Amino acid sequence: MKIKISDIENRDEKYQIIDFSEIIEEFNKDVPVNAKLKVEVLDNIVIISGKISAKLNLTCDICLKDFTKDFNFDVKETYNKYSLKDSYSQEFELKFDSFTEDLNGKDEIDITDFVYQSVILHIPNKLVCDINCKGDENLNKYLKKDFSDPRLEVFKKIKIEKDN
Repeated sequence: MKIKISDIENRDEKYQIIDFSEIIEEFNKDVPVNAKLKVEVLDNIVIISGKISAKLNLTCDICLKDFTKDFNFDVKETYNKYSLKDSYSQEFELKFDSFTEDLNGKDEIDITDFVYQSVILHIPNKLVCDINCKGDENLNKYLKKDFSDPRLEVFKKIKIEKDN
């Protein structure tokens, strides 16, 4: 789903509410990702804000079993209609509102891509099906319990003498 910035600029209220509901196959082939977004155009800035909810099919990093997890989060992204890097010729301090994406004169924003990237950024680094997951017994018997490297055993025999 793509939206045209010029269509929003031509409206009296200069914003558009988008009810997004699409199936993104990388996440779940049965349940759509839903979002209620407000796209606002203020001079040379476009702001997208709202809520996203998704049900993702994931694999536990500990037991390797598949599980589903619900995600609900707020988003806010700022776009510059034109590139700002030309206006910054010297070093400058980055502030909280300095992180924007340049559209470089493009008149469209891909909402599907925006929602996809937002969900990806909210997936935790370690995926665990349950807080108490101990792993699969069949898998654990194949895991190496001793993590010592036999090549480093020689260093255990070194004696260091202190000079007084």
